[in-house]
Amino acid sequence: MPEFNAKTLKEADALCERYAEKLHALLPLLHLVQRENGGWLPPGWDAYIAEYCETTLNHVRGVITFYNMYHTEPVGKYHLMVCTCVPCGLCGGDGVLEHLEQRLGLRPGQTSPDGLFSLEEVQCLAACDKAPLVQVNEEVYERVGPDQLDKLIDDARKKSA
Repeated sequence: MPEFNAKTLKEADALCERYAEKLHALLPLLHLVQRENGGWLPPGWDAYIAEYCETTLNHVRGVITFYNMYHTEPVGKYHLMVCTCVPCGLCGGDGVLEHLEQRLGLRPGQTSPDGLFSLEEVQCLAACDKAPLVQVNEEVYERVGPDQLDKLIDDARKKSA
């Protein structure tokens, strides 16, 4: 079973101190695990976190599968999530997704062969008044259009070259 290294365990313990119960730190702990594992939750971490938080494996898996911010498969270095729910859809979210599909040569759920980009269609990024939205890793971009997306992609490629 995986486990936190000493540095990460210290960070996890500090997170838990902010809450009345370890279980209340579940979401930030899952983010911590993802950060330490290249943006996803490899097998076994769900059981480790359940034990660490003194809860059931089913509870942890329920949280992981409920939120679109947790990934149980490897994602690209730049994981692009495009909201296409009603508000974003009405404001151009579908067009944003189509643009990214064409520009990256990916369909939602796919990762580029070089591992640089992955694309996901999501159903709410919780900022409907700023639609359409795209989240790249932990950063949300508001009222995005093709030019802004192209710049994001070009900048990411330059950083990774």
